[in-house]
Amino acid sequence: MLENPKKLKGQELASYIEQNREKFKGNGDELCLAAGYGITREDGSTKCNLSSFINELDKSAKIKKRFITPET
Repeated sequence: MLENPKKLKGQELASYIEQNREKFKGNGDELCLAAGYGITREDGSTKCNLSSFINELDKSAKIKKRFITPET
């Protein structure tokens, strides 16, 4: 399996999702692939590398929260 080397990460991933959320109409697999988290199977088909995508989503959410959470 080969991974796409152009993965969006951090703030870039968060911004991409915000700007393109409606474009994918709830199709998380397509969003995952478009963000660079596709992997090629041995049969040549491409699927979402869900664990890698979710891990990076978690990181980007933490980055975003850090920038928008007001300090007390």
